[in-house]
Amino acid sequence: MKATNKKRSKIALAICMSLCANSAISQEVADSQQELEQDVELISVTGSRIPTGSADTAIPTTSLNAETISLDGGVRISDIVNQLPSIRTTQTAANTNVNSEKEAGTAFIDLRGFGIDRTLVLIDGRRQVGGRPGSSAVDTNTIPTALVQRVEVITGGASAVYGADAVSGVVNFIMRDDFEGIQIDTQGGVSDEGDGEQFNFSLTGGKNFSKDKGNAYFNFTYERANEIVGQDRDYANRRIRFASNPLSTGPNDGIPDLILFENTGFVSTPPSGQVQFRNGSGGTELGRELGGPFTFGANGQLVTQDEGQLVESSLSVGGNNAGDLSRFDLLQTPMERILFTTGLKYDVSDEDTFFAKVKYATTDVRTAEQTTFSLPGLAPIIIDRDNPYVPEELRQILVDRGDQDFFVSRTNIDHGRRRSQSDRETFQMYLGFEGYIWEDYQYSIHYQYGKTDIETNFINRQLPSRFNQALDAVLDGQGNIVCRDQSNGCVPINVLGANAASPEALAFISTDFQTTSELEQQILSASLVGDVGDFGGILADLAGFAVGIEYREEETSSVEGELRNSGDLFNSPPIADAGGDYDVFEAFAELSIPILQDVAFAQDLSLDAAIRFSDYSTIGQTTAWKLGGVWALDEQIKFRFTVSTAVRAPNIGELFAPENVALQFLIDPCDVNNINNNANRASNCAADGIPDGFVSQSLNRNNTIITGGNAELSEEESDSYTVGLVIKPNFIDNFSLAVDLWDIQIKNAINSIPAQDIINSCYDDNTLNNPFCAQVTRQANGQFDIIRSTLINIASFEARGLDIESTYDLDLADVSDNWLAGDLLINATATYLDDLTFYGTDGGVGNKEAGELGDPRFSLNLRATYKLDALTISVEQRYQSDQVFDRSEPDEVRYPNNTGGQWYTDLQARVAISESTSAYVGIDNLFDQGPPDLAQVPEVRSFTGDAITYDQIGRFIRVGFSSRF
Repeated sequence: MKATNKKRSKIALAICMSLCANSAISQEVADSQQELEQDVELISVTGSRIPTGSADTAIPTTSLNAETISLDGGVRISDIVNQLPSIRTTQTAANTNVNSEKEAGTAFIDLRGFGIDRTLVLIDGRRQVGGRPGSSAVDTNTIPTALVQRVEVITGGASAVYGADAVSGVVNFIMRDDFEGIQIDTQGGVSDEGDGEQFNFSLTGGKNFSKDKGNAYFNFTYERANEIVGQDRDYANRRIRFASNPLSTGPNDGIPDLILFENTGFVSTPPSGQVQFRNGSGGTELGRELGGPFTFGANGQLVTQDEGQLVESSLSVGGNNAGDLSRFDLLQTPMERILFTTGLKYDVSDEDTFFAKVKYATTDVRTAEQTTFSLPGLAPIIIDRDNPYVPEELRQILVDRGDQDFFVSRTNIDHGRRRSQSDRETFQMYLGFEGYIWEDYQYSIHYQYGKTDIETNFINRQLPSRFNQALDAVLDGQGNIVCRDQSNGCVPINVLGANAASPEALAFISTDFQTTSELEQQILSASLVGDVGDFGGILADLAGFAVGIEYREEETSSVEGELRNSGDLFNSPPIADAGGDYDVFEAFAELSIPILQDVAFAQDLSLDAAIRFSDYSTIGQTTAWKLGGVWALDEQIKFRFTVSTAVRAPNIGELFAPENVALQFLIDPCDVNNINNNANRASNCAADGIPDGFVSQSLNRNNTIITGGNAELSEEESDSYTVGLVIKPNFIDNFSLAVDLWDIQIKNAINSIPAQDIINSCYDDNTLNNPFCAQVTRQANGQFDIIRSTLINIASFEARGLDIESTYDLDLADVSDNWLAGDLLINATATYLDDLTFYGTDGGVGNKEAGELGDPRFSLNLRATYKLDALTISVEQRYQSDQVFDRSEPDEVRYPNNTGGQWYTDLQARVAISESTSAYVGIDNLFDQGPPDLAQVPEVRSFTGDAITYDQIGRFIRVGFSSRF
């Protein structure tokens, strides 16, 4: 079997000479033309379809090879890639639990912080079917780690080569495509706390056949991970939150307004319930003049609530009956995954090879969320005073007040946690032919098909209609407590006290249901790579070219079911079934142009260009282009650059998502307390018919927000450039350094403007004649009716930074005059983020995120690997610079407002038992570093996702074994 095609021809020399800028900077370019004219193995490098004789291209590339991946020791390739400084951590085993039940157990990649829909993930340079309904984002947890040869990450300049979605860059996984023998890899791990056990087993096999004309291989991978619950970590049990500083005297006093308090809880939502009385003006009061606030004892009797130390109106320190849902957070989601991959290559002739590959992945993930809860303004519990569960003391208070009913605010811990089970299946296959037409022209044609099926079972979900039916309890003629409305087999429920509800009542108010989603992709692609110079004439001095065409179809559908359609679920608006499809035809071309070689101050001066034309069934025609260049002064110093324009077509979800209703509390600019906060508000509110002294109820009730897709969306456009320097000095053996400046600007970005921004922009403008007011309607009494917040092309992004990579390979015997033995390899990869700004609207004030929580200014991965005979020891240092909560906040607002720099140390020791067998032990987070205080705040840790850049599990020990025979 020919593992690679090798050509002894002009194209091998010309392309290799024209594209040597550095990507994997440890790879050396040949020292002389004589060496280059020997057999040159052409390899494909991310960023170009033109094969080269090295991994050097004009586009800066970060590369992880198979050895680095094995030294990391991670079970999932996604966890390893997410540690790269250029990748913004998006989803881990922890936070996939809170983003969406359908996405539990997935791993998407966010390059440069622009979002997962703006990063294109490829496998062997080919697109893959998406893993998120309505999106093209690829679930990298479906990639078997054992088959990954290397991972390449490039910034910008890729849309012209690979098409839409690459506006921030490309992450390309290059896989083994042939194998001989059998290889077993297995690993087990457990946290230092004795939980979160992980297990991985991988079996890879392959064999040549038909006198080595063909090779068939397979890989089977099994993964399992157990859950870690927040309450099992000391830092999570601290329950720290920001609240008002009692020492602050006001603005600009130099004293922080907010400080952290420990052992906090929400006193307004105790598990036993808090009584809240109507106050006559649409709000509630606690009856403090009567001895309140009141809650309920073990037998349902009325008792005064121990509030502890109130640090805010509803937040307390201490006390014995405060609600806190953060203890239910999952720090690691339990999952089980099976991957099976098989492939075949067969030389049907001396010049032509047939290839095929099939991948199947199935994942079973079980999530556990917080319990339901009730507030007067959210899923309210309203109890009539004649309800037989109401204690007599409370009934008399209600009679004396003249109240017919009251609110119960509680955390429904006794109702059990909401759970889900998500089963995902991904199937991907492609087959085709590749080979040579004449001597110097390499062709490839292939068809690929991919499908993702997601089945999610939602367990123990509260039905508000039945809950309210069960809350309305009365006595029947025999003195039994029954539902007033006894339809559906109603069982009355008691919520006045912790654990007061009967199992029968809980069964009546809860249900299980299922949703399904399907993503489907088909691609037909053909390309031709060759040497333009063979045509002679004015083209004689040109080198490599690549041309091709591609046709792609994408389709998504989601069936949410009757319950979700109706919205009869806790804290859930109606969600409609969704679906859509599109197709695109594309043509692309690349050209590499050597200008000067082997002259003074120009060992190599070359350019490469690419262009791509696309015709979408949804948005019409788009064009993307790239121009790059390399100037090598000599073998020690190279300069490189790229400029490009990339596009991203709106995905199916953005185009065709049905309109849904969301519920949200809002601040009304026309309320009497807010109307003077802007000079234009009073006149605009009056022009809209709002009377003087208007009191809005928008903060006390859920307002209706319409969200959804927009079939009129157009493409996003990205302009980017990179400028870099590569140094390989002769006076330092085996040392290389690459420094690249990158700048990306995305305009016409797709965004939905938050409802609060819409109404503020409406009434703060010079007049009501603006596009925002068209999205706001009010009822006859002036209260909000509907605010529309659908997607539009209105946002923009800006990002700029510096990437640094360095490699130094030391023979310790040489540098120590034989005092030391062994080899020491030092690798450093770093990113400095100078700017990351998101503009929600054209001309709006930008949200500067560089240096905020989740987007450190400086990130560094530093690895030292020592090898001596059979022993390999690898130490990796991961660093994140100081991060702040919100850059727009003055320093005085909160303390602490920053995290401080954070180092993590990972260690692995590996012993080669024989030439084909090795064993290792690894420790992640060796010094058991927990998250900084700012990242321990439960609402930051659980809901925003920004804090997942920090390790939340603690020290983790792995033991592994690998053998090939």
